[in-house]
Amino acid sequence: MYRLSAQWARIAAVLIAITLLVPAVVSGVSAQDAGSKVLRVHHVTYPDAIDPQTTSFVNEIDILALAYEGLTRLDTEQATVPAAAESWEYNEDATSITFTLREGLLYSDGTPLTADNFRYAVQRTCDPRVAGNYQSILFGVVGCQDFATIGGTADEPVEYTDEEWQAAADAIGATVVDDLTLQVDLIEPTPYFHTIAYMWVFFPVKQEIAEANPDNWWQDAANHIGNGTFNITDIVEDQLITFEANDNYWQGSPLLDGIEYVYQGESAVALEAYINGDLDMMAVDPSQLPQIEADPVLAAELVSYPTAWTSTLSMNLALEPFDDLSVREAFAYAFDRETYCSVIRNGDCIPTLSWVPEGILGSIETDQFAFDPEAAVAALAESSYGGPEGLPEIQLFFNSNDSANTARAEWVAGQYRDVLGIELTLVPTEGTTLIDLRSNQETFPQLLLVGGWIQDYPDPQNWLSVFFTCDSDFADRFSYCNEEFDALVNEADQLADPAARTPLYEQASQILVDDQPGPFLYNIALNTLVKPNVTGYTPTASESLWPGMLSSLMTLDIVDE
Repeated sequence: MYRLSAQWARIAAVLIAITLLVPAVVSGVSAQDAGSKVLRVHHVTYPDAIDPQTTSFVNEIDILALAYEGLTRLDTEQATVPAAAESWEYNEDATSITFTLREGLLYSDGTPLTADNFRYAVQRTCDPRVAGNYQSILFGVVGCQDFATIGGTADEPVEYTDEEWQAAADAIGATVVDDLTLQVDLIEPTPYFHTIAYMWVFFPVKQEIAEANPDNWWQDAANHIGNGTFNITDIVEDQLITFEANDNYWQGSPLLDGIEYVYQGESAVALEAYINGDLDMMAVDPSQLPQIEADPVLAAELVSYPTAWTSTLSMNLALEPFDDLSVREAFAYAFDRETYCSVIRNGDCIPTLSWVPEGILGSIETDQFAFDPEAAVAALAESSYGGPEGLPEIQLFFNSNDSANTARAEWVAGQYRDVLGIELTLVPTEGTTLIDLRSNQETFPQLLLVGGWIQDYPDPQNWLSVFFTCDSDFADRFSYCNEEFDALVNEADQLADPAARTPLYEQASQILVDDQPGPFLYNIALNTLVKPNVTGYTPTASESLWPGMLSSLMTLDIVDE
């Protein structure tokens, strides 16, 4: 093969940018020339699925959050406020919650939206035939887990009839009292359930559409008849997803006429497009920060804010050698988080040695497993493998969509070679493929740069119980389970008093540090380039792809320069 010169490589990059961004440029510029306001937002990785009841990754959720809405929502202060439901009320011990919907709710096609549509969202989330990635988040609803597991497990499947399936579906504790009233009965006190009701599992897809083509209905933009601020109008795989304002949204039409998600994995190409005026928001790769900060124009357009996002060096605990705690400890000690954040990621992250970010109930301060090469060598020597020579091959998977990730993976491999004498095998993997691998216990990578968690809702239950309990789909993927941890968080989850919850969650957080299910690395800060004429957004810790993606959809605007 021929090697391109730097000049020709740059020319090729620009040509690629033009090719990939043509749909966005044509629709975005022409719409704005006609007086319309279309926000063009850069995305790195194309979604694997766009289905509310099966989705789990943020690059899928931020599509659905435009086209659908739950019973509640998060505002710019991260408070849970009314959305499709105008109010809610718990019973005395928080084992039941009743939502009252707004009168006159409509789908985007003008058809009525009632409590029954939200009841179907609960049923579909719990449905074993759908088996979504966030199914377990509703296991606190009466009958949900029984319905989800009616078919047994992959190892021990159980046959069931259509009649048995229907009976289990009917037994779910979500009751339509009338068109405007949905009652949800809970197995145990759940005083934070009104916040769960903001999530995508509550997004009311139309039953007739989803059941007509259960696996692939979401691939057609016309099937996304939602109740959100915008409508999905076009889906061009790997390139573009477009939205237009929903005139039937209960709050009225937003200030923007539309939004375009433009997919480009190469950060250099995306930056060229942003500079040329073909993007309004661009997701900045850390490798680009020095270049941007040195440019007065770009530096003035850089928006940075902390997010509730913890990244880990993710490990499959069912695979050697990470089934051995001492090996995991060695890998934790050998990672120089300070250098990685300040040099390799150009300061876009804050090193952490624990799971729950600072400022969130349940977070702890610790210096356990801070960078210590001698302790790393000692831990590996104490393992069942006795040292680097006894280890099996270790493959480090990473997202290859952006070439900047290769340098990071090479640095990490260098760390383990220099400190522990381990030669990692790098496995660059296309982003969508990697998402699919991470979603399945059978294919979860041996070692992954990076894994972690982005907050779904601001409650420690989301950080601890949802992700790390033994019955969590997420922990199950990489085979983590600690019954002592489960007992602590299960007790804390049922308490309404923060003072009573805090010590239990802190003890659970300490167990995670002791267990090292995957070394905790850093909390991320989001860096986004935003054109000066884009206004009306308030970044929040839950908005981990672009500022305003959840809380500011009605106030986002493009003003005349």
